[in-house]
Amino acid sequence: MTDADADRYAHARPLVLAGLAATMVYNVTSAAKEVYAGHVLQTVDPFVLITACFGLVILLFQVIDRAGGGQPSVYTPRVMRALVMVNLTTAGAWLGIYLALRWLEPAVAGGLSGGVGPLAVLAWRRFAGIRTTLAEAASGAGILAACLLLAWSAAEGQGEVIAATPVETALGLVAATAGGISATLTSVWAKKLSLAGLGPSAIMARRFWLLVGFCGGVAWATGRFAGPMPSVETVAGIGLLGVALPLYALQVGIRYGRIFHVNVIVGLCPLFTLAFQAFSAWNHWSPLTVAGVALLVAAGYLGLMRPRRAGPALAAGDAP
Repeated sequence: MTDADADRYAHARPLVLAGLAATMVYNVTSAAKEVYAGHVLQTVDPFVLITACFGLVILLFQVIDRAGGGQPSVYTPRVMRALVMVNLTTAGAWLGIYLALRWLEPAVAGGLSGGVGPLAVLAWRRFAGIRTTLAEAASGAGILAACLLLAWSAAEGQGEVIAATPVETALGLVAATAGGISATLTSVWAKKLSLAGLGPSAIMARRFWLLVGFCGGVAWATGRFAGPMPSVETVAGIGLLGVALPLYALQVGIRYGRIFHVNVIVGLCPLFTLAFQAFSAWNHWSPLTVAGVALLVAAGYLGLMRPRRAGPALAAGDAP
């Protein structure tokens, strides 16, 4: 990264800080959801829970978007392609994390899912020819080490923290990693939609169609709706407070912040998940998980606290 690129957001720092604060709101609410959903998913099928909760989210943001009049003038072919991609990556992200929560300790599932995000962004920036600072590279290496430690925690803590077979644990690790990569790609495409002129509500109203359609189709075709169903209170709690609120806050963060910064903060989410687990009667955590989360936090802090130098101003949120 050049000196001129180091502090492009100087004139818009209040907006950038607001975006980072919104991302922290995402962390807290999302962490609470992960702990609670991890408990619910021990009895309710993931495809059924996703269909119910995200179906509610779609209805909510359809109402909000229509009340705001929508933004039909921005739906160019380029925007439509981005909407297709954000639906594909959103489906991969949420399927990954919900399947992982069924078989992994919430802090491990969230840590792996969030931890691979900054690594994926750094790989994408390198592919795009954007220079990476030493602090960012060191942060990525530390996050990778933390992810490996969390994977070790899942294997070593087998049967002690959450009931799952070794095969299910391996599937959970793969699902969490795939979900994290998909979530990072979602942030990239959501950024493109934001820069194209779509507001957070407009994006939220259109990014879950594939996820709900796929999960609902699988649940119906395989008879999963005949099994245990989540209560209305569970669907409302997870859907509104655990999905709609944090994702709207994250969309605000993506709109005004750099993708790398947003993904680093999201990577700190396991710290909050771990805190909620400490007060949960359903989940406990292992010492290895605590060590992995601590390393994740330290590496994320290093990525955020990189040096800044003066340079030309640029609109908030215009670059990764």
